[in-house]
Amino acid sequence: MADQSVHMKQFEEAKTLHNNGVDGDKKAVIKANEMFLKLREAEPVNALIEAYYGSTLVLLGRDAVKILERADKAQEGLDSLNQAISMDPNHKEIRLLRGNICLRLPESFFHCSETAIEDFTFLLDHYKENSNYLTPKQVREVLRNLSAAYQNAGKPDKANSFLQLLDQLELKKKS
Repeated sequence: MADQSVHMKQFEEAKTLHNNGVDGDKKAVIKANEMFLKLREAEPVNALIEAYYGSTLVLLGRDAVKILERADKAQEGLDSLNQAISMDPNHKEIRLLRGNICLRLPESFFHCSETAIEDFTFLLDHYKENSNYLTPKQVREVLRNLSAAYQNAGKPDKANSFLQLLDQLELKKKS
């Protein structure tokens, strides 16, 4: 039981470092990756740890200088995120992580806009079943990201339909 609380504390610390890394702190990315690697070794069947580990790999790729290292780290991170989804396909946070990463990777190289669409659609479908599943801010973010993913996938009509949904949501919010 003590191990579990230690791991939880380390997870929260690593997650904070990860989020700082998303915001551009390269040293935080390195530290978060090291921490998630250790947590992953301690809890190899924890899908959320696997997902954040994968995300840190993608961030290491983002920060790498050499082109090949960028691509290799990003692919390795995507593989970990896909593994996390296969471990726990219904986990909201993992779907948000993978969807956001797939949206931001260059479509011409990684071809993962369809994966982003899958993740954001999954989230919206669950929200339609349970309006407490996502916060209003998350709903707007998912709609915006879904539109961008469809745009990246070369489906501008679908992209526009989600922008229109977002506009309708914004109008409701103001009235």
